[in-house]
Amino acid sequence: MLVFFVLLTVIVQVGFLVVARTATATAVEAAIRDVALEPDSLGAAEVRLHRDLLATVPGVEMAEVSVTSDGQVISGSVEFDWVPPGPDFVPIRIVVHRSGTVAVPP
Repeated sequence: MLVFFVLLTVIVQVGFLVVARTATATAVEAAIRDVALEPDSLGAAEVRLHRDLLATVPGVEMAEVSVTSDGQVISGSVEFDWVPPGPDFVPIRIVVHRSGTVAVPP
């Protein structure tokens, strides 16, 4: 019975980890799209990304958010320690990096 409980807990935590990572990647990609359309909004995109991350991914601790642009390529990255629901067996660090190009009007 104890083995079943531990196995079930690990399976549930892995499922939550997949959801947390996917939500983080989606938030980073949304921030990149916003900056691609309005290149002057880097600071606002970082604030919005941090806010969206805290709203959509429960258990975020110590989030480091970065959105940068060199004029042609926009890069977004997020690093944070994640505490899963339930027992915390090992510390989990989620790191997501994404990049995209700046939109050029026709």
